[in-house]
Amino acid sequence: MKVYITSEGFVASHLKKAFPTTDDIEKADVVINTIGILREEKYSFEDSHIKTVKKLIPKVKNKKFIHISALGVQKNHKSKYKHTKALAEEIIKSSLSNYVIIKPSIIMGESQKLYKDLEKFKHLPVIFAPNIKVAPIQIEKLIQFIKTAIYKDLKGEFELCGDIKPIKELFKEVFQLFDKSPLIIPMPKIFFLIMLPILSQLGIMTKDEYHMLEDNICKEENG
Repeated sequence: MKVYITSEGFVASHLKKAFPTTDDIEKADVVINTIGILREEKYSFEDSHIKTVKKLIPKVKNKKFIHISALGVQKNHKSKYKHTKALAEEIIKSSLSNYVIIKPSIIMGESQKLYKDLEKFKHLPVIFAPNIKVAPIQIEKLIQFIKTAIYKDLKGEFELCGDIKPIKELFKEVFQLFDKSPLIIPMPKIFFLIMLPILSQLGIMTKDEYHMLEDNICKEENG
């Protein structure tokens, strides 16, 4: 069995260590789409999330297609990230039969972006965190689920969550890796809206990331 992985990012780098891969999509039995962006810089959300999937569809008709999406994606969401991710899922579901859409909460592991983002603030005595809940999973859990999806031939959509915690606690765990323990104060969403012009100018938060400030936990946990 050969696996083709569509990008070179954080998740992709771990998957390439876990599976026998090929650089030729035609020779692959399984295609795992890991392409996704959190900010529109070099590419737009539409280019990365929608056009990429449309280009892949004809190449994966006779293969197992595993798509890494995200929790809480929704058409017409104020966040263009969540809107375009939802449209990509619709395209997959209407075009393919042998697909697995995985919707994880925050994925943690070596070289994860959150570590790099928080490291910039490790010398600050006080950190403000959004007052939201997350259900982070380790990259190893994602890899194990993908293996199960392949070898047990799963099909459909699957949410993937770990233990629920305030994002403040996740921040605390990351700062501990830097031997730091700043005071972390949870703040309501309105605080970040007020601060958005400054946060945006400093490159800390975009308007789209502001719109994504909501609980990131599995549906059954929301009930």
